[in-house]
Amino acid sequence: MEDTGQSAPRKVEQYPLGYPRLAALQSSDPAFLMFRRFTMLHSRLLLRSQEELCRLESKLAEIDDAERTQLYPSSTVHDENDARSQILQGVREKLRAYDDDLHRFFRSCSYLPPSHDNIRSFSRWMESEKPLIEPETEFLKHGDDFVTPDRDVDESFLEDAVEKFARKYGVGERFLKTERERHRSSDPDLHYYSVQRKQTVVRLLLTFLASAILLMPTILLFVVQDKTARLLVIATFTFTFAVVIAVLTRAKRHEIFASTAAFTAVLVVFVGSIP
Repeated sequence: MEDTGQSAPRKVEQYPLGYPRLAALQSSDPAFLMFRRFTMLHSRLLLRSQEELCRLESKLAEIDDAERTQLYPSSTVHDENDARSQILQGVREKLRAYDDDLHRFFRSCSYLPPSHDNIRSFSRWMESEKPLIEPETEFLKHGDDFVTPDRDVDESFLEDAVEKFARKYGVGERFLKTERERHRSSDPDLHYYSVQRKQTVVRLLLTFLASAILLMPTILLFVVQDKTARLLVIATFTFTFAVVIAVLTRAKRHEIFASTAAFTAVLVVFVGSIP
């Protein structure tokens, strides 16, 4: 038998029960990579740091207002006010920490939440396997605070739909699962699908959808002779095109307007060219 150089992955159930098995589950599929953002704790720390900086700002203003020698506020070289130097040094240290915390928090705020289905699947696995003691499962009660790694929103929506359809109806499961995915777990409730194959299906669907939106109105406009019916065809497919762009892509508002206007213009020009 030819050695492909790739051994089958260790099953999730083969890891010791506890944090090792939980880590194995989360690393087995990006759908299970979800962690708390701790939004409230970040806010508490930032609010505290903000108040400390506000107090330092007020003290610095008091020192500046009480300064009797105009030379000191006008020069850093000749400033002999030690209190001001100490305040500014404190501001430097706290502001650096504040800016760092603020940057990290705002960056975490840009992360997307996991889908409700993924949270539900993760919670059910935790309830059935019970890898952790009860007090250490409190984080599950804060599902609205979970974040997940960045994904291509344009494709992730359809990838989730394809996966859900395959899991519910069993259609395409053999294609979506490679031998590697089939050996990831012996749990019948855990379903793993090849990311590359899901992306292939999604791109095929998008290609078919894009072709259909362009070809169907063209064919109908060529066949239909009534002017009112032609206007109805243009209106219907223009609306459909705008909805597809808005729902399935991350296009901005002006991009949606521009692409819809271009699509409508193509149909109108085509109608005008029909004898």
